[in-house]
Amino acid sequence: MSYQVLARKWRPQNFDEVVGQEHITRTLKNALESGRVAHAFLFSGPRGVGKTSIARILAKALNCAEGPAPTPCNRCQSCVEITQGHSLDVLEIDGASNRGIDEVRELRENIKYLPAHGSYKVFIIDEVHMLTKEAFNALLKTLEEPPPHAIFIMATTESHKVPVTILSRCQRYDFKRLSTAAIQAHLANLTAQEGWHLAPEGLLLIAQEAEGGMRDAQGLLDQVITFGGTEVSPPEIARILGVTDRLLLLQTLEAILNRQAAQLLDILAELHEHGHDLRRFFHDLLFFSRHLVIAALGPEVRRLADLADQEWDRLQEMARQTNLAHLFNLLTTLLKGEEELRRSPLPRLSLEILLLRLVSLEPLLDLPEWLTRLSALEMKLDQGHIPALGTDAPQRSVSQGKSVDRSSQTSKAPSVAEPSKGDSPASWESFVHFVTQRGGIPLGGKLHNSHLHKQRDGRLHVAPGPAWRTAQPEHLEQIQALARDFFGPQCQLVIEATAAAKSSRETPASRRQLSLDEIKQLAEGIFGGTWLTETMPTDVAKENKK
Repeated sequence: MSYQVLARKWRPQNFDEVVGQEHITRTLKNALESGRVAHAFLFSGPRGVGKTSIARILAKALNCAEGPAPTPCNRCQSCVEITQGHSLDVLEIDGASNRGIDEVRELRENIKYLPAHGSYKVFIIDEVHMLTKEAFNALLKTLEEPPPHAIFIMATTESHKVPVTILSRCQRYDFKRLSTAAIQAHLANLTAQEGWHLAPEGLLLIAQEAEGGMRDAQGLLDQVITFGGTEVSPPEIARILGVTDRLLLLQTLEAILNRQAAQLLDILAELHEHGHDLRRFFHDLLFFSRHLVIAALGPEVRRLADLADQEWDRLQEMARQTNLAHLFNLLTTLLKGEEELRRSPLPRLSLEILLLRLVSLEPLLDLPEWLTRLSALEMKLDQGHIPALGTDAPQRSVSQGKSVDRSSQTSKAPSVAEPSKGDSPASWESFVHFVTQRGGIPLGGKLHNSHLHKQRDGRLHVAPGPAWRTAQPEHLEQIQALARDFFGPQCQLVIEATAAAKSSRETPASRRQLSLDEIKQLAEGIFGGTWLTETMPTDVAKENKK
């Protein structure tokens, strides 16, 4: 007997053997049991998911010697002839090669004749969307009022090309794409019965490459077994199928996250030397980046990533190294680069530039962190306080042999641990920082643009800024308590409402207009990074002049 490929050898022979189309097989079985079988069916869906197989099973169930029955016996003459493909009662027509009106007229002539052995004459038209407009029109009347012994089963991968006049005369069944897990489980059962030994990771590669089609998966498995025999390792399967090694994809993602540009170029050079398709590598990297984003969302979405457990664990570990916003930025950049790579005559150069662009992307900050930094920047700008970034405070040099009077030395700047007792503007600025650190940015913001007006008998008279208008009584109580901690237990703050208008007109001595260099230094200290152009700082300087 001649060799039979796996797709034909393992074609399902009853409804229970069909994988992943339970919503269709159950409906058809119930229709056969109840005798409510329509005269015309339209099976639509992707390639290799069981449309023609179910059409043959339905034909056997209708013409079985024990039927019509939901489960054909596969032993009677009618079942055997349909299985072998030479039954006189089942006519299979290829719509792509028999698409004209003459073929449809011949079909209409054959409909008149009664079945030879079974109860029905079944016409299976594959790729029915390829029929011409005239052929569809010739078929309309027959579909509307067929003979009682005629059953039409039409299959198509593009149902939108079938005229609505045909659709309205059929029962439509939409076949779904098979999941990777369902294909992998079926292949595991198939290899076990054949006595082959393939690792689950290898079967997963085949199932992923099939893209939802069981026929494609069986064809790829046939190719793998032909190459390597009954035992083939996952790396060998990846090489046979032309897919990128999964370990190499993980290493590429790690190099991107760790900003290792040299390693990325080495990976591309190695792939190019081995003749690997760089566009295919990019395609696999794109989907692995998608899996990385899914891993960052948490273990509850594990089912959305077709990965081995070890690969999932590695991606989760990588996702913890950065935030979700940065991963979204990486994936978006990859998607935008797909169009450039597809049109580029130099795919290697384009891919190198794209990967280097990914390495140069700065990690994005979450919104709460941005708001915190912006609030801190506004406070520093309002107070004219420029922190010393990257430089130490100048130290007074003391010549050798001279004694120094320590009591005359200037005390350290006030801090949270050492509150100031003075009434200078610098002491008041330190107190505002103290309130911000202890009470938070919203409470410290109430003292924006305020200054110390005068001090008398342990009372600090404060001229508030415009932000104090939104203050509540509890805010004053909190600031009073913090003032006692900072200035001393006898201190009492007095908010001078009459000085508010005056303070809005006068500028405290501590406030001054910031220079361009000071603004750049302050922004770099808060947000990090470096200036690429002078456009933004110049605009800020112009706004300050206004």
